[in-house]
Amino acid sequence: MKKLAVILCLTALTTGAFAQGLVNFLNNSSMLISVGDMTSAEAIPAGQGAAYWFALLSAAPDSSDPHTFTFAGVTATNMNAAAGRILGGTGLVVDNWAAGETKAFLVVGWSADQGTVFDPAWMEAGNVDTGNGMFAGTPGGMFGVSEIAPGGVAGGGPQSIPPLNLFGGSQGIQAGFTLVPVPEPATMALAGLAAALLIFRRRN
Repeated sequence: MKKLAVILCLTALTTGAFAQGLVNFLNNSSMLISVGDMTSAEAIPAGQGAAYWFALLSAAPDSSDPHTFTFAGVTATNMNAAAGRILGGTGLVVDNWAAGETKAFLVVGWSADQGTVFDPAWMEAGNVDTGNGMFAGTPGGMFGVSEIAPGGVAGGGPQSIPPLNLFGGSQGIQAGFTLVPVPEPATMALAGLAAALLIFRRRN
């Protein structure tokens, strides 16, 4: 009886492990990530000088609103990578994305001085236009959102199902994206005041 219980427990653990999806979180030289404003963006620098973090977000297949995507539990960074490149790892385990399951996904990035942990509030409607709509971003930092990959299958389990490449391939994100500055609330308030004064002056 004890042997049967042990076997059942081991089977459950093994099944649970195979139920987790696997992804490769790194981009290639044709899908570089940039930083700056939209008119003069340059590839994110290499090394430790200016650090940025990136998070994988997922949603139901064919989801088209980036604000509905949620953190999938894996991150990457530009540290120890070439300019414009990011490294999170290969075969990363995605707990909420089962092996063989199809999901839409995207990647968000932010400057490391805002912390290493993704904040869901950054995806709320706000003042940063990243090309996929308005986002709150990280005040005083940099923030950006990739295009949406409409449907990818997370790998895992048997090696006949390899990890999903988040960038490139037939199912991955097909282009790089840009991290843009997010104004401090005080800066926004001053800009609003200046605009109001300008309108008031013109009326007079």
